[in-house]
Amino acid sequence: MTRRRSTQQRLDPLGTLAAWPLAPLIAAIVLCYSVIATVLQQNQIQNPLLATLAVLAMGAAAGTLVIAAQPANAPFNGRMHLVMAALALLGYLFEQFSRWGSNLLVQDDFGPVCIGFLLLALAPYRPWRQIALSGAVASIVAIVITLPQADSFKVTVPVAVYAIVSATQILAPAAAGAAYSRRIVRSILAWQTDARRAIVARTEEARGQMARAVVEQQVAALKSGVIPFLADLLERGTVTALDIAQAGQLAAEVRRTLVAEIDRTWLDSVATRERAALTERGTPGLLVVADPEHRATAFRAEQRAATAALIGALCAAPGFDPHSLVVQITGTAPPVRSAPSKARPAQALPTMAQDTASVPRLPRTPAAKPAPAAAAPAQVDTITIQAALDLPPRKAKALLRPYLGVIRVVFDNVRVTVRRPSLTIEYDSVRDPNDASAAPQAPSTPATPAGVRAQKAPRQVR
Repeated sequence: MTRRRSTQQRLDPLGTLAAWPLAPLIAAIVLCYSVIATVLQQNQIQNPLLATLAVLAMGAAAGTLVIAAQPANAPFNGRMHLVMAALALLGYLFEQFSRWGSNLLVQDDFGPVCIGFLLLALAPYRPWRQIALSGAVASIVAIVITLPQADSFKVTVPVAVYAIVSATQILAPAAAGAAYSRRIVRSILAWQTDARRAIVARTEEARGQMARAVVEQQVAALKSGVIPFLADLLERGTVTALDIAQAGQLAAEVRRTLVAEIDRTWLDSVATRERAALTERGTPGLLVVADPEHRATAFRAEQRAATAALIGALCAAPGFDPHSLVVQITGTAPPVRSAPSKARPAQALPTMAQDTASVPRLPRTPAAKPAPAAAAPAQVDTITIQAALDLPPRKAKALLRPYLGVIRVVFDNVRVTVRRPSLTIEYDSVRDPNDASAAPQAPSTPATPAGVRAQKAPRQVR
């Protein structure tokens, strides 16, 4: 995500959830103010139909703000931004046309004030440049509509004053919203940069401790079987057929342990943690993770945190069946197609005995330029979480609403199906195949012994 498209909602979904009540509050203020202003200024209205349409359009803009800002509809996209701004501007135009020729004051028109409040409410959801641009466009429209009505105003001042008053009512709240959005985004990005530096510094310090812990764990596992077996062989000095069979069993166990550690991902760690928590609560469960292609390793840090929090909320929810949770990750990988190459006809080469001077030189043909590679389609990893939750659908959605609000920001195409007691949550992780940092990476552990897993491609020996 670029700085131009960064918003508080995308960088800090939890903090934006706390700001959600401001959206319906501002929408209520906008609707009430437009109705009250229309009722109190009936003597200025020349066309009641246009005045009614003005209130309805402003109410529709306020409703668009509430719908788009809901956590269930996150993130707040640019289309809803344009719809809300267009409806608010349309309501302002209807208001002005309904009072054309009889508008007494500029400062008591509800259109500019409502537009300013609506743009201010976009601060946590939209980039600051788009908020500022919307305010500038609405201000220009307000100036263009206000100046021709200068003769009808009861306050006689220079024409520029009317333009300043009408534009300021829009620009001031819009500038405040844009400034807040810009400041909060910069603060979050600076904090994330400092956090990454601290993580890198601590990783170097903890690497030695982790290596020692892994060695101690492996030595402890070997002490239970392999080391006593080898010590017994050294004492006896002979090897029997039974020893050979036992050595094969021990080797298979060691290999199985190494493969299990290599195949373990962060999602398996989450399942192990939740399984231990269920056991402590006296309800041991069976949590199944199906990720044969290790696609979980391609998830970003915020996607991992959101998924882990959702799984933890499900396991701790009332009415949860601890033997019903299944987490599956599937994906679509684009087929690898090699570009067709034009084979050149084979030509006879001279032997060593032939005189090179007698061999005619073939004319050089310009090498064919390779065709530009087509853009590879985006790869989509779909994670499906299924569980049995013995709750009414409304209560189940209310319980998971904060978690799904974050999921909708960091993932794409979130789908929730609640059919008591069945609960299914699906969402996609779309990543660019040309981005090397987004490709799944194998965990940094010892290599798998040859022949253990047939589905892994063999390494190329150079």
